[in-house]
Amino acid sequence: MSLLQFLLILAALVFVLLAIDAYKRKKLNLIHFLVFFVWSALLLIFSINVDWLDRFGQFFGVARGADLVVYISIILLWWFYLELVNKIVKEDITFSKFVTLDAIDNLVEFRKGRDEEFFKNIKTTWWNLADFLVVVRAYNEQESIGAVLDKLFEYWFDKILVVDDWSEDQTPKIVAQKQKKAKALGKVLLLLSHLVNRWGGAANKTAFEFIKRYADKLGISWVVTFDADGQMDVADFANFAKVLSKQSKEIYLGSRFIPWGEGKGIPWERKAILAGSRVVTRVLNWVSVTDPHNGYRVLPVEFVQKAHITSDGMAYASQLLEEAHRLGFKIIEVPVKIEYTPYSLKKWQKNVNAFRILLELIYKKFFFR
Repeated sequence: MSLLQFLLILAALVFVLLAIDAYKRKKLNLIHFLVFFVWSALLLIFSINVDWLDRFGQFFGVARGADLVVYISIILLWWFYLELVNKIVKEDITFSKFVTLDAIDNLVEFRKGRDEEFFKNIKTTWWNLADFLVVVRAYNEQESIGAVLDKLFEYWFDKILVVDDWSEDQTPKIVAQKQKKAKALGKVLLLLSHLVNRWGGAANKTAFEFIKRYADKLGISWVVTFDADGQMDVADFANFAKVLSKQSKEIYLGSRFIPWGEGKGIPWERKAILAGSRVVTRVLNWVSVTDPHNGYRVLPVEFVQKAHITSDGMAYASQLLEEAHRLGFKIIEVPVKIEYTPYSLKKWQKNVNAFRILLELIYKKFFFR
């Protein structure tokens, strides 16, 4: 027996013992244990007699058994890599859920069990704008958030929920100032604040979780998602109001690319990326729409309560449409105008992030479990 054989046999025995110990301590599931155990056992057998390795390889049509070991090792490495990514993503989802619950629990109006008192006077009847909760997600939007909230109030929306994704500028202070204005007008402006930055999808997840808990007390039937960067025109809500149906299972998605819609000042590279997003959404999410990543939406509360979104980033928009398909909600596109300004373009995600979104959608679709 050569020194190399001796070391391989010793390594195989150590791996087997480690696998048994990890399985007993519940650090490995049964599949992981079997992979470690079987692979270590094969290593032990082939270390004793190298000729057996070549015979093993020939059984699979490979001339040299050592080549087969390399191929299998690469496959196993990729498998363990995906298992590791799955574990990280699950922990990421759990952490985002913690951030969401912390934001809701720390909402000032709900401290000391005063939620009943807070909600008791704000219910209204159907087809009043008070039936709508406008969700505004914000991150470092001090230049625009004040004007956006003023326009929403001017349009007679009575209930607005701002989710601040740990802004480092004056965004929270500006929202707090607007809360005083809302109170004077007899309106509701709520602020949920993340304790760390978790990105746009996580901000919407926080809003959705809040709505799942308090939709009845808020007296709302619809949720409007709206951006804080000033790109959207609140007056386009009139286009949504023309087609809303409380009796049908439908969600309503704004679009720049249907008649009467407009993307003013949109750069050509953004048009190319959005065109690609249509193809990706069709192939991966089985949904055919013209503007899948448009943030201007009107969603029935029933959908918000049932939808399950896992992405913290911008891939959440495609996941939301896939959830509509899964839950049997028809998607109605509504014309809206989106105006790209130097400020909003500066705030907009980098073009390279489109590839990250694509990779996340593929991973979540085929590998995440």
